[in-house]
Parts: sequence; structure tokens; C-alpha cells
Amino acid sequence: MNLPSPRALPLLVALTATLPRAVAAAPVPDDPEAPTIPSEPTIEPAIGEPGMLPPQPHDAAPIEPAAGAAVEPATPVIVAPAPAPAQPSPRATQPPRAVDEGWARPKGELERMAPRPLGDASVYTPGQGLAWTTKDGRFALALGLGGQFLYTVHDQRPPPLGTPQTSQTLEIRRMRLFLSGNAFSPTVKYYAQLQFSPRDLGYAAGAIKQSPVFMAWMRFERFPNLVPQVGMFFIPWSRQRVTPVLKLQLVDFSLASSEFGLERDIGVDLGSKDLFRLGKLRYHLGVFLGEGTDFAKPNDFGMIYYGRLEVQALGTLDDYVEADLPRHRKPQLSLGAGYAFADDDARTKAIAGTTPSDGGTTDTHNLTADVAFKIRGLSLSGDVWFRQGHRNFGDATITDADGDTVPAPKEAARNGVGWTGQAGFLIPHAPIELAARVSGVHGLGRTSLKDLTEAGPGLSYYFAEHALKLQADFVHLWGQGGMRGDRARVQLSFQF
Repeated sequence: MNLPSPRALPLLVALTATLPRAVAAAPVPDDPEAPTIPSEPTIEPAIGEPGMLPPQPHDAAPIEPAAGAAVEPATPVIVAPAPAPAQPSPRATQPPRAVDEGWARPKGELERMAPRPLGDASVYTPGQGLAWTTKDGRFALALGLGGQFLYTVHDQRPPPLGTPQTSQTLEIRRMRLFLSGNAFSPTVKYYAQLQFSPRDLGYAAGAIKQSPVFMAWMRFERFPNLVPQVGMFFIPWSRQRVTPVLKLQLVDFSLASSEFGLERDIGVDLGSKDLFRLGKLRYHLGVFLGEGTDFAKPNDFGMIYYGRLEVQALGTLDDYVEADLPRHRKPQLSLGAGYAFADDDARTKAIAGTTPSDGGTTDTHNLTADVAFKIRGLSLSGDVWFRQGHRNFGDATITDADGDTVPAPKEAARNGVGWTGQAGFLIPHAPIELAARVSGVHGLGRTSLKDLTEAGPGLSYYFAEHALKLQADFVHLWGQGGMRGDRARVQLSFQF
């Protein structure tokens, strides 16, 4: 067997010493894409220089040159550098996931659920509240607070049973928290309004009778001609009843609107604010449970169905603000009409009022038409109403004066008509508005609706439009059976 020459031994020993280091620094075979950082080759001293003896086994004798062999000076040997440690791949920097996470997720779901940074700054708008929006615009939240402090002096002749002829009240008429915005897309809108005042909650005798959720809905605006909205809100069947109460021209709704307007209910509405993008047409179609705010229980299939059409004859009119605060230079005119059918309604009004004395139900046909006009601070509005109902009498009983159980009296439907005329004028260059209203209801045929009319002036001082205003009105009432009354109200409203 041929052995290496003594001159080759130093080279072999050096290669043997560097091999383990090169192998240890090589990229991990499981990640062939792991990058390496190249470096300049280094010159290591030859074996035999001080401090550079190669590692040897403990039981091996030192390697010495053969006797008589010439010892040549050591020659520097160029050794390839050890590769730099492998850098982690981008995948290794992500948080660990379960092995099966995401294997069957719908496309784009992880992206939709990913955290999103907020925009550069939040925005506060008087009357709308504080708003936050993500940088991509897909999520937004606005938070606001609104309320009213109301003082009333009421004189009625003859006085209601158990009350003085002249009375006064000072109350927190309304106190609301508003949350609104969009989620996952600018076209997916949401809204919630919570109520906290004792009157809103129906607080009496130490008990709360109403839910703190005043309204809550979601709306999907992907297709402008067919916009579904689901939740609890005022049925969009008439004009004034869907106007936010904090943006009314006078202290409260009109007498006719309170009698004939459809209240809050839970259901589905389909509509468009600009049908076919003509800037002329709006519509609403929908169906609601017909239980009003008392829907959180099993109920029958007596629901309410409705439709409404609006024509924006002279430009797009803001239906949700009665006064012409922008003082439009061009006239705005809107005409609207609606129909609603309430099936097996368990109350005296369409989803409002009280339970009939006999405990039965009522089927009612409801019609309304309205008009609104604005120009240069002048605003005019009016509406007419019609209701025709058929009673399905119940079998409720009462105890008479002799202590006997007898059938309860049969109560007629509240058939009748109503009307409202209202006007307001903003003084130029001043935050003051003068207003007036006349409204009435009149029974038709066999009815339980009593005739009643109201009329009177109003005054508003807008510190910051509807965000902060002080209102006052005086109303004279007269009606059936010689009833007479006068009511004076002062109200401070805010929406921050």
C-alpha cells in the first residue's frame, strides 16, 4: 500500500479540520431557497505554525517528520470560506399556524379578517359625532350623543281623569346614543340607536317596559336600484314620521303624524334613493312583523305590507331635515305617496295604540300623500292621511259593577282622515327661524277616533344648526265634546 509523502500530510490534516465546519454551515436541506451571504476567501496559516496544531485523538502520538527528511517551510494554503449561516425564509417570520388551518377556507377570507390600521386622524363633525375609518375605507365607526330637555305647561278643559286642569313637567324627553358606519365594504352600512331617558324606556312604578334598543339595522348598497335594509326602524311610509326627531322644525311631531304614522317595527325594506340614477325617483317596498316594538315573542302571521314612491320634481330634497338651513338658491320640490295594509293588528292603530277593549284584531288600509318645498330659507310641507279598518272582535271579558263577568264592550276601528300644513322661514343672516303648524284628525263612519285639531306658532334659535338649538312653541287644541286646551313648550336639543 502506498502511503502519502510527508510533504502531503499537512494539507490532508488541514482539509480534515475544515470539513466539519463547512458541513455545519451548509444550508438546511429542507429549505433549498434559504439565502446565503458570500464573503471573501480567507488565508489561513499552514499546519505547524504556533497555535494552529490540528486536533488529534487523545491516544494518538504526535505526527513528526520521518528521520532524515528535509523540512521545508510551511506554505500558506487557501481554504474556501465557510458559508454564512442560513437566513430565515419570509414564511418563518409569520406566526405559527395549526397544520390544518385555512385548508378549506373560502378564497380571501383570511384577508377579510386581517387587522387593519386606522387612518391618519379621527374626524369630529358637529351633529354627527366622532368618526374613525380604516386606511382602506372598508371599516368605519361614528359615535354620537343626542338628547332633549323639555319643559311643558298644559291646560286642558275638561281635564283628563285624575290630572289637574293645569300642569307642568320638566323632563329629559330623549337621551340617545348613536353608532353608525360601514363594515367590510363602503356599501355595507350599519346603524344603532340606544335610548336611555325614563320616558323612552317606559319607566313607571319602578319597572322598565321598553328595550334600550331604539333602532338597529343593516343596509346593503351594492346595487343602487335595489337596496335591502333589515332590522328595526321606522317604516318608511310617510315623510315626517321618518324624519329624525332631533331635526324637526317644531318641538315634536304633528297631531296627524302621531295618529296615522307607522311606528317602529322589525322587518325588511327594499328601496332606492335614486332609482335608475335619474335624480328624480325614490321608492320603498317592504314587509314587517306588525308587532311594533313588542316583537320579541312568538307571534302570528298578521304582518304589515307597504309601498312608497317619491318624485323629486325639482332636484334632490333632503327629506330628513325640515328646515332649509342651507338656504338653497334653487327651489326643491318633493312629492310622495304611500300605501300600507296591516293584517290582524292587535292594537287600535296600525302597529301602535292600545289593545282593543274586546281583545280582538283589526285589518286596516292606510293611505298617505305629502309634499315638501324649500328655497332660500323658506320651507313648506303638508300631508294628508286616510285609514279604513275592519274589526275582528275578540271575546275578552270584564267584571261589571255587580261583580259579574260579562263580555267586554266591542271597540270600533279608528277610521278617519288627517292633515298637516307647516311653514318655516329662516331670517337672512341670522340663526332664527319662525314657524307655524296646523294639524287635525277627523273620524269617519263608525269609529272610535275623536275629532281634534291643533294650531300654533313656533320659534327656533340655532346655535349650531340642529347640533345645538333652542325651540319654543305654543299650541291651541280644540275637539269633539267641547274639549279645549293650550300647551306651551320650551326644548333644548343637542346632538354631538
